Amino acid sequence: MNPQSTRALRSGPVVQRLVGCNGENPQVSHVSRFHEDLWDFSNEDRNPARGDGEKTICWSFRLPHGRLFTDARFRSLLTALKQFIYALRWHPIDSAPFSASALPSIFQRAKRFIDHLVGYPAPILRFKDVLPHHCKDYIEGLLHSGLSPNYKYHCLNALQKLFTYRRVMTDGLVIHPFDGESVRQVVGYGYASQLERQTEIIPDGILGPLVRASLEYVDRFAPYLLNTCERVEEIRKQRRNFMDRSRRCVREHAPAAYGLKDSKFENGLASVRQLNIELCYLQTACFVLIAFATGMRVSEILSLQAGCCETQKEPGQADLVWLRGRVFKMQGVPDGRHTKWLGGPVCAKAVAVLERLGRQVRRRVGTNYLWMSIPALKKARPDSAFVAQTLRVKLKSFLTMLGLRDLRGRIFQIHPHMFRRTFARHVVRHDTTNLLALKEHFKHFSLSMTDYYVGSDLELWALMVEEEEKLLFESFDKTLRAEHMAGPGGTRLKRNIDEAIADGRLPREFRGEAGSHLRKEMIRNLVESGQRVYPCAASNYCWFRPESALCTQGNHPLLKRCNPGACTNSIITLEHKPHWEKVQRDCEELLELKPQAEPYQKALQDIQAVSRKILRDLK
Repeated sequence: MNPQSTRALRSGPVVQRLVGCNGENPQVSHVSRFHEDLWDFSNEDRNPARGDGEKTICWSFRLPHGRLFTDARFRSLLTALKQFIYALRWHPIDSAPFSASALPSIFQRAKRFIDHLVGYPAPILRFKDVLPHHCKDYIEGLLHSGLSPNYKYHCLNALQKLFTYRRVMTDGLVIHPFDGESVRQVVGYGYASQLERQTEIIPDGILGPLVRASLEYVDRFAPYLLNTCERVEEIRKQRRNFMDRSRRCVREHAPAAYGLKDSKFENGLASVRQLNIELCYLQTACFVLIAFATGMRVSEILSLQAGCCETQKEPGQADLVWLRGRVFKMQGVPDGRHTKWLGGPVCAKAVAVLERLGRQVRRRVGTNYLWMSIPALKKARPDSAFVAQTLRVKLKSFLTMLGLRDLRGRIFQIHPHMFRRTFARHVVRHDTTNLLALKEHFKHFSLSMTDYYVGSDLELWALMVEEEEKLLFESFDKTLRAEHMAGPGGTRLKRNIDEAIADGRLPREFRGEAGSHLRKEMIRNLVESGQRVYPCAASNYCWFRPESALCTQGNHPLLKRCNPGACTNSIITLEHKPHWEKVQRDCEELLELKPQAEPYQKALQDIQAVSRKILRDLK
């Protein structure tokens, strides 16, 4: 330890300088100063997903009784809160300096506490006058509110920081708001609550119809809608009798030439308004495909510009389609950092649609952003790039149109970040043997996904590792609780569990909900001993043992070479029954064609026999 550090320890805590006092008015951003009523961080935060209101702090907000926070009566609270926000950015105590993009959200969470203090019949006008029961009232009200667990945690964390930063405020909290406990203890933060706070996966029952509808819009409907839109825009340029002429144009533009028979556009469009609505759906469909295919954050998708799509060709190999954009999270610079994501041909189609859809608007505004307002309206609207909230609204409208509902019969609530977690789940579904195998797979194309994509997105890499572990755990649990099993491994496992239950070594409720705790403990022990259960697409599970595997690659199975009817690692449950029913039907249909080649006929008969045995065992 150096002498300067030793002196600091002996002298006690360093006294922080109080800003904004004695006429001092320091700069807080490129355009704002401490004593101004609006702090504008738009030059420090150029993330396109955030609107102007999310890049500013407005100190003159209204309080519960209708007064403004900038009124003279609240000067002590106002100055103290400004000192707190300023210190987070310029004089941090317990962490690295907060970015300008984080300050407005911290202000909003601290503002909830201000609203609570001045909401009393006798308002609390100084932080130093806050008593334990004031904090207790606030915490109880917050914990019992309908807010998300994640938001509750951050609101209480802001309250904790108000206490931590009390010495940089002329009027700071005197009492500890949690009576010495941590925020984690107050909110009951643990593994269970952590799972509750995680972004949900989009269930397959919603994701499948959503992606299929989006593909239909981009593949099938886009030419008709875009051609109609461009005709309307040509009429707008002529500046005469736009409403009547555009309405007639829309109605007379026949969809027959686009192969739209038996589709929603079989009879064409009724109005310019309907055209506008359908173009919004088309735009949303493009977002769905890009978000699902790449796992990009919404800010990264909104950073995409015309010309962002890049196709890389290599002799004898499939073309690689990349999307060039910017990553903003944790980058520390206003404009983010240039990077690129592997997108594929679906993303290339979506980008081409967006480039054509927004061409006129981009030219008029002088910007290159892909995500712009739709032009085909009765009156031209103000042209602006999208923010994240715009996409949330459009997603809700799209799902409402498709009629996609949750288990309670309500329109499924979706938000853009859910696509990111769903992407991670689907990546590990298609390569559950090891995420490093995915890395090697992309190196076969002389490129590394982890270097170019995941390597610049450590959060997504961690997310995929987490999803892999969850998927393996779920696979273990499904095999242990299954009452009907087939396949060599499934028959053996069922027999062993039945015998253990009969002998009393396992409780009778082992396979039910009451046995979940015991199963979890058993799975934990099996995983720690190095055992794994891998889902093999729709056909079976593989409880992998290298010594008995018919296909293996070191310590991992080769799932593409799985022989579920013969391998002793194979476990088939009722979950896989639809797959084997389809195999049986396909064999019967092919055998009815009476194939002449004897080896082919013999192979079909063998597959049919295997599928019949599996289906018998599952009864």
